[in-house]
Amino acid sequence: MVKFEIVVVGKSKDRWLDEAVAHYEKLLSKYARIKWTVVTSPAKSSALSPAEIKRLEAAKLETILADSYLIALADSGKKFDSSSFAKNLEKLTVRSRNEIKIVIGGPFGLDNSILKQASEVWSLSGLTFSHQIVRIVLLEQLFRGFSILNGRDYHK
Repeated sequence: MVKFEIVVVGKSKDRWLDEAVAHYEKLLSKYARIKWTVVTSPAKSSALSPAEIKRLEAAKLETILADSYLIALADSGKKFDSSSFAKNLEKLTVRSRNEIKIVIGGPFGLDNSILKQASEVWSLSGLTFSHQIVRIVLLEQLFRGFSILNGRDYHK
């Protein structure tokens, strides 16, 4: 069974978000195990520029993400339709030996150092989502991809 460690910057802020995440984790449980790792945002970040915030977040992320098959989420990443996402997911489980880390940045995204470290960079949409909503979108797309690979009707 494939294992995903999803590394996020900042705690979840809303109960409804946690409920949606739990819903998709339950649906995904027949295909994958999900582990969450939360990295805190820098203290007193209102006094820092977005670039400084991303740099500080990257410093915290680098040790967690080292030596792993890493997928970074960024608007500059590769875009998929559902079918190609499923095919990539299938190849990914082979390339990664079933242990994959996916990193979701904070409100300003990920520092370039993290994007360069990534094995793959994905974009979940041409639209911009909050870093909180991305958690749900990612889980839903993983479930959709596994449903396609397993011939389930969910994706239709």
